[in-house]
Amino acid sequence: MKKVIIIPLVVLLLASVGCETKQKGPSNLSVGKSKLVHSGNALEAVGHLEKAEEEEVNKLEPRALLLIAYSYGLSTGDANRGGDEAKFKNQRSQRIEALTEAEMKHILQVLSQPSAGQVRKAGLQALVDKGHEAAVLILDSLGKGRYPSLHVNFTQMLVDMGPDGLDLILARLTDETTSPALKGKLVQVLAGIGDAKAVDALKSVQTEATIDPGLAMQINTTLYQLGEESYKKDIIAGISHSEVAVRRAAAKAMANIKGISPNTLIAGLKDADSEVVTSLVEALAVHKDATAVDELMNILTGELSKDPKQAAIQTLDVYGQNKLARGLAKDATMLLISGTVSDPDNRYYLVQLLRREPFKKQIKALKTIEDLGSKLHEYHDKKEQEDLVKIPLTQLLNEVQ
Repeated sequence: MKKVIIIPLVVLLLASVGCETKQKGPSNLSVGKSKLVHSGNALEAVGHLEKAEEEEVNKLEPRALLLIAYSYGLSTGDANRGGDEAKFKNQRSQRIEALTEAEMKHILQVLSQPSAGQVRKAGLQALVDKGHEAAVLILDSLGKGRYPSLHVNFTQMLVDMGPDGLDLILARLTDETTSPALKGKLVQVLAGIGDAKAVDALKSVQTEATIDPGLAMQINTTLYQLGEESYKKDIIAGISHSEVAVRRAAAKAMANIKGISPNTLIAGLKDADSEVVTSLVEALAVHKDATAVDELMNILTGELSKDPKQAAIQTLDVYGQNKLARGLAKDATMLLISGTVSDPDNRYYLVQLLRREPFKKQIKALKTIEDLGSKLHEYHDKKEQEDLVKIPLTQLLNEVQ
């Protein structure tokens, strides 16, 4: 009987040892990735990822993550505070130099995930510093629609690379197989780089028989920016073009157009497109004219989206600082308390305008003549029902006491 009992016990013991061997816990790779991507802890992540680089048969992922970690640790100052700055800089430089296409693709795959938001900028900067080889991959990804969540980043990265990727961009721009949408992005990049070497390529694209009108206007504005002033007349005319893409491209250039009449910009504020109006409002902050104030106020209580309204507040703030909006605090106050602005969002924008420093000064200056603060206080207590408006209005009242 004893033998019969002992044998099963030995088998059970061996089985339990086997189970314990299999239960090793999370790998250094998974812990390091989590520490980096989810927690933003570069110092702890590096410790695990360096071990993972030794342990893993496939070195691709740990090497990609390590470059992100070294870059992020330097960008946040954590490496310096931890006494590892020299090591992080050295490792980052060496790894950028040795970076392969497969590793770059894996970096983009990691950084394209929503969870990688806090490390994205530092990780992408490593690719910017890689230069030409990374530009090839970025242009290919833009053309094939890969990593769509990073496309806005890609255009800025190409701008930041400057001359390193210029020849590649020009070749892609003049390629007949490149889509109009991608050509538009590349024209934006060339405008950001600001290198006159792009002029001939831009002009050659402009002569294509099937060129999209919006793209043609983008090229006009970029050529003007690069010193080709003969395009000024066409750009100004573009503000009133029938196609919205043309108006948008022309409007974006208005802040940089020399000698543009503010009246031309003010007339364009009646456009129904929020993007066009936003650009024109921003241009009026550069080409200032007191006659724009009424139209800017109309935007605040109109039906456009929040972007032109926020831009109008900013431009009116500039006007207030430059003594071009005298009496506006009273006008905005009377409009707010009149009860004629039915949309609470628009009342909110009026309060946000009044909270800008020039208009708080106007309210305080008028206190002995016309106590706007008391009028606003009464409106707050007796008429306004929306917290969206009441909360910032309370803040305004406290600020002007």
